[in-house]
Amino acid sequence: MSTLAMYYQQLVDLPAAQSACALIGMPKLAPYWPALIGLSVLFQLLRLSSNALSSLVFGTKFDSLSARQKYDWGIRLVSQVHAILVVVLAIPIFFKEELIEDTIYGFNEYAGWVYTIICGYFLWDICISISDIKKQGLGFVVHALASFGVYIFSFRPSLQYYGASFIMFEASTIFLNMNWWMDKLGLTGSRIQMYNAITLLFLYFVVRILFGTYMSYHMFEDLKAKGTQTPVALYYFYRIANGSIIALSYYWFYLLIAAAKKRFPSKNSTKKTE
Repeated sequence: MSTLAMYYQQLVDLPAAQSACALIGMPKLAPYWPALIGLSVLFQLLRLSSNALSSLVFGTKFDSLSARQKYDWGIRLVSQVHAILVVVLAIPIFFKEELIEDTIYGFNEYAGWVYTIICGYFLWDICISISDIKKQGLGFVVHALASFGVYIFSFRPSLQYYGASFIMFEASTIFLNMNWWMDKLGLTGSRIQMYNAITLLFLYFVVRILFGTYMSYHMFEDLKAKGTQTPVALYYFYRIANGSIIALSYYWFYLLIAAAKKRFPSKNSTKKTE
């Protein structure tokens, strides 16, 4: 065992950490908490290094951006890395037998590591959203808090199976970030941005609106039928968190359509303005 692995195991084995995880009702979190904290730090390091990395790749196109745009670029870079990583890693969770057999209280170690990445990201996202609330707005804080809460409670264990469904939301994030970058790189209204926007709207509608609403319904039906060990307070937390995320998804979908109309006006609307 390497020195790093030994140090990690020592953190996991700390009696205080074990007791704390048990005290907050998440005993399965004990082997994962050091990685969760470490990943949050790594995400922040990636954001801090994004200016140097992006300048090397995009040169003067990046260097000419304002300080605020460079900051937002770094946020998007972290978001993109997380989205690609978790969407790919989440797919095998749908096929884990212990989760299929018990969709409410089943636990799988592989899923635990995927959810650790997600919790690490949303812990970082909470800090970023709160520190920048004047610019980003309350909606992003609510989204980060709700998402972190849902995934951290998977270590009770609870709803690990359904967690993979909502990770698929991040598939649309990949194209949302690309759309933003194209604006900043002078590709607004270009053909490639149009194709990206079509893919974004399609994916967003499928994974967040259709699939998200469908899986939300089945999750709560499952909780009603088999969630006898779920505390009432936790059940209503899921209700509020899920409702907030779905409501924001609908609202953001409306904003995406409005933005697409501005970037790619129809021929009829163009003629009217001439």
